[in-house]
Amino acid sequence: MPRQVRRRKLLVTLGILLAAPLARGQQQARLPVIGLLWNDSVKPSPYVATLVGALKEQGLVAGRDFRIDDRVGLEGYGSMAEGAASLVRSRVDLIVAYGRTATQAAAKATKEIPIVTIIGTDPIEAGVAESLAHPGRNVTGVVTLSRELVGKRLELLKELVPGLSKVAILIAGGSAGVGAIERNAEAVARSLGVQPHIIKLSSVDDLDGAMAEVQQVRAGGLYVGGNTMLAANAGRIVSAVAKHRIPAVYATEPFINAGGLMVYGPSIHKSFARTAAYVYRLLKGAKPGELPIQQVEILDLTINMKTARAQGIKIPQLIVLRAHRVIE
Repeated sequence: MPRQVRRRKLLVTLGILLAAPLARGQQQARLPVIGLLWNDSVKPSPYVATLVGALKEQGLVAGRDFRIDDRVGLEGYGSMAEGAASLVRSRVDLIVAYGRTATQAAAKATKEIPIVTIIGTDPIEAGVAESLAHPGRNVTGVVTLSRELVGKRLELLKELVPGLSKVAILIAGGSAGVGAIERNAEAVARSLGVQPHIIKLSSVDDLDGAMAEVQQVRAGGLYVGGNTMLAANAGRIVSAVAKHRIPAVYATEPFINAGGLMVYGPSIHKSFARTAAYVYRLLKGAKPGELPIQQVEILDLTINMKTARAQGIKIPQLIVLRAHRVIE
């Protein structure tokens, strides 16, 4: 073989070898990016592992098929708008938003990037979807409609505390739609013959003052709402409630995991697992406005008997028999 031909073949071979790492790098750079937006006091949020595990079951492996851009806030609702804006600036391919405040912030920041939501209020009322069957915009996902569960939780509290006449209701002051949440809670409590006392917690640093207020108004029980800021600080809230020995019912599972007395509602982990199917379809080219929003119908009642004994609270047997899970 002539020297010139051999030299040309060698150069071609070297070119291919040198181009291979570059091609792999370019391929990695083009991995779809999933942006995450919600509140959690733990970093990384435990819901991230749930989502990544569910995506793996769909055939999508982190680092191979997608990467995560985590903007989960630790500072409450004030960081949501900037977190959403930063995800848009980073040009993520999709946003997973947990909670109404995060979902509205994401929807305000972009009309093009698909958003998968886990939301506890009506997404139509929140202004992020036209209907559950046909969202019509860039938001789809899972809704728990937690507002409709307020009555069931207060009924449980009435069973737990015979003769309950006044209930303290703790909600997050900075959450989106706080006015509607307050009005709904007050109306439901009065319909059950219980006088409501709303306490808006804007910062977990105000928790001691909130608990003192519960004592001052002589509330016989406490309902802690399902706002993500409250759930993100479940450990501190449960500890404060235990210190004051107040019978309490909570909205979401982080409170039972932190030692709360009683939780009635949907599993947030299961809701995150459900979003994996949406993420998969959207990354494959589906349009969010054409994917129906699922309403979660599976609700769990969990009772922590250890906490009940520690606080000297007797759980009626009828409640125990209805529980899906009892922690001894």
